[in-house]
Amino acid sequence: MTSKTRDIFILIAINIFAIAASFLLQTNFLTSAVLFLGLPSLYLLWKEKAYLRKILIASIAFGVFFSFVFDFIAELNKAWGWNGGLLFGKILGVVQADVMVWFFLWVFHIFLFYEHFIDRKKLKSKITRRQWEVLGVSVLSVILLIGVYQFSPSFLYFEKAYLTLSLIVSIPFVILCFIKPKLVLHTLPMVAYFAFVYLTHEITALHLEQWRFPGDYIGWVSMLGVSFPIEELVFWIGLSSVIGAMYYEMSFDNQKN
Repeated sequence: MTSKTRDIFILIAINIFAIAASFLLQTNFLTSAVLFLGLPSLYLLWKEKAYLRKILIASIAFGVFFSFVFDFIAELNKAWGWNGGLLFGKILGVVQADVMVWFFLWVFHIFLFYEHFIDRKKLKSKITRRQWEVLGVSVLSVILLIGVYQFSPSFLYFEKAYLTLSLIVSIPFVILCFIKPKLVLHTLPMVAYFAFVYLTHEITALHLEQWRFPGDYIGWVSMLGVSFPIEELVFWIGLSSVIGAMYYEMSFDNQKN
């Protein structure tokens, strides 16, 4: 057994532990986030600590600032919602602060996994001018969002928000499939692992009533006693890991894997 194969088995074992612990302890949203996303990230961080600085800055840009914009618009349009057990209040009266911890851990896990298992041509853990620019744009996106919300909030409301937002975020990835198909194809295998993690996280969270879907969707998927939107299956469970990895590679790495 190679070291990478052993690492995959360890990550799967962590995920199974997260499922069992969540049901046994009836965990809240934030605790489950740590179990499903934080613990495997800690393991991968031990393996890829040499790239911590680069991954951390990328996670702040995408997991804090860009994710805030994405979640703000999504929650404003009821693309998803949260039940009880949340520990912190809302930011600007819209975004649940606990959810920002989840978003950070979510992208942190993706970037660490990509560095460890997929990226063969690694860029050293140094912050380049392009990376600072991406971080700056992410901060500006929040400022722009707040300005629009204050002066023209009607612009932020639309139907089928989950589908619309996901399609917008997917546009650069679709373009990348045409201009760098080998890069995308080499990254696709990571979908198998993350689809397993996200599907088990989804089913666990819905059974424990940690989140819900009160919005407008194109359809529903039912399995193992729970139901969730088709958008959730396609964009989060299916595609979000590879889309996130491609954003990371193109903006914080050397555009090669």
